[in-house]
Amino acid sequence: MQTLTPAIAFFTLLVSQFSLHLPAQSDRSFRVMTFNIRLNVASDSTNAWPHRTDLVESMVRYHGADLIGVQEALENQMVDLKQMLPDFGAHGIARDTSLQWGEYSAIFYRRSRFELLDGTTFWLSESPEMASRGWDAALNRIVTWAKFRDRFTDKVFFHFNTHFDHRGVEARENSARLILDKIAEINPDGLPVILTGDFNLTPADSPYSIITQNDPDKNLKDSFFESLTPHHGPVSTWSGFSFPGEGDKRIDYIFVRNRVVVLKHATLSDSWSGRYPSDHLPVMAEVLIDPVQALPRTHSHNDYEQVRPLQTALENGFCSIEADVWLIDGKLYVSHNRPLITPRSPTLESLYLEPLSQRVTENYGWIYPGYNQPIQLLVDFKNEGEATYRKLKEVLESYTYLLKAGSNHPQPVEIVISGDRPVAAIAADSSRLVCVDGRPGDLAEVYDPQLVPLISERYGEITSWKGKDEITEGELMGIRALAEQAHRQGKKLRLWATPESENVWQTLLNAGVDYINTDDPERLKNFFLKTGR
Repeated sequence: MQTLTPAIAFFTLLVSQFSLHLPAQSDRSFRVMTFNIRLNVASDSTNAWPHRTDLVESMVRYHGADLIGVQEALENQMVDLKQMLPDFGAHGIARDTSLQWGEYSAIFYRRSRFELLDGTTFWLSESPEMASRGWDAALNRIVTWAKFRDRFTDKVFFHFNTHFDHRGVEARENSARLILDKIAEINPDGLPVILTGDFNLTPADSPYSIITQNDPDKNLKDSFFESLTPHHGPVSTWSGFSFPGEGDKRIDYIFVRNRVVVLKHATLSDSWSGRYPSDHLPVMAEVLIDPVQALPRTHSHNDYEQVRPLQTALENGFCSIEADVWLIDGKLYVSHNRPLITPRSPTLESLYLEPLSQRVTENYGWIYPGYNQPIQLLVDFKNEGEATYRKLKEVLESYTYLLKAGSNHPQPVEIVISGDRPVAAIAADSSRLVCVDGRPGDLAEVYDPQLVPLISERYGEITSWKGKDEITEGELMGIRALAEQAHRQGKKLRLWATPESENVWQTLLNAGVDYINTDDPERLKNFFLKTGR
C-alpha cells in the first residue's frame, strides 16, 4: 500500500479536523407531532379555542415540532395556526364542501426543513376520490397525505394524517384497511412512511391490529413500541381538558414503516395551572428517516487515506474503524506516519473521541440507532506502547460513558489496542476500559475474549491471491483454519492489507473472516448492500 508523505498526511488530517466539525447531513432527526386541537365551539366556555391558542402555539414551539398532523381544525383555526406558525407551510383541504364548517386533517411542515413534492386528500369511504361519508360513519372522514424531501438529508418520505370516525365501528375497520391500501398504492417504491392521527380506537380494538399485524407487506409499526428510548409521559392521550383525563384511552398515534427509526416517543401532558391546550394530549416522536445501515463486518483501515476518516466510515455504516496514534510531547496525535506537530494537529480526542461522543448524544446513546452493539475503535499505537497506554487511560477518564454499559444505557464504543501493544500492562489493569488486538500466535495463550476479542493478521502472510483467478485449496483451508481456531476461543478474525477485490471479499466472508478490511469504504459498503451480507 502506498503511504503519504508526512507533510501531505498532516495537511489531509488538518482538513479532516476542520471538516469533522461540520454538521453530519446523512442522519438528521426531526420531530413529528400528532395533535387533535379540538374544534372551535363556544360551548367549551373557558376551554374554547380563543382562550387556548397561545397554549397550542407554546406547546408546538417549545417541543420543537417540525412536522405536525392536526385534527379537528376548522377554517378559522387554520388561519390562526398559519399566523402563529409563520415558518410552517400548511397542506390539506376540509373534509366537507363548506369551508366554514369543514374540519381539516392538515399537515403543517417546517419550510426551512422540508420541501413539499406532492400530496392531496382522499376520503375514508367507498368513494375515496370524492367528498363522501363511508360505511356506518357519523361524519365525512379524510386522509391528507404529502410527499416531502428533507432539505438537510435529501431523503424523500411520505406523511399521512387522518382522523377516524368516533362512532362507526365498521367505518374504523374499513378505514384501517383502506388507508393501508392507499399507502401501498401511493408509495409503490417503498419510501419511508409516517402516519399520524386521532384514530378513535385503542390498541385492544381490531382496527389497530389491522394496521399493525394483518399484512406484513402493508403493516405499520406503532412508534410507542418502536422508540429506542422508553416512552415519556402518560399512556392515555385523551385528557378531556382535565387531569388525569380518562385512563386506558390511547387513541392518538404515530405509526411508521420502511426504514423510519424512532429515537424518542412522548405523550405531552403540559398544562398551565390546570389548563390544557386541547382535550387531547399531543403525541410526539423524534425520528430518523432511512438512517445509515450498520454493517457489522466492515473495518475501515483508512485514517490516512480519507479526508474525513471517522465521518467517512460512519456515513458508510462501518462498525470497526482504525486510528493510528503517536505519543508526542504528552499528547496522542493521529497520523499514519510520524506527524509534524502544530497547534492544530489532530488528536485522538479531536478527531475520534469528541465526534463519537457528539454522535452518541445526538442519537440518545447509540452510534447507529437500532444497532445495539458497540462499534470497534482500533487504536494502533505507533510508538512507546506502555507510555501511550498510560496517556490513553488518562484521556479515557472523560469518556467512560462511551466505553461502559450502564443499567439504562448501552456501551456504544469498544476500544481495541493494536500496534505496539502493551499486553501485560493492559491485562494487569483491573480498571481497564480497553482490550487488545491479538495475533495468531496469541491463540496458543488462550486469552480471555474479554481481553483479546480480535485476532488480526496481514493478508499476505496467509495468501498471495489477488482475486483474479481461483484461490488454491491450501490457501483457502489456511484461512478457514485460522478463522475456526479464533472462533473456538470466542474471538473474531480480521485480515489486513487485503486486495480491494469483491472476489477476495466474498471468499473471505465465505471462509469465516469476521471483518473485511478496506481503504475504500464506499465501495465495500456497496458490496455489502448489493450482496445482502
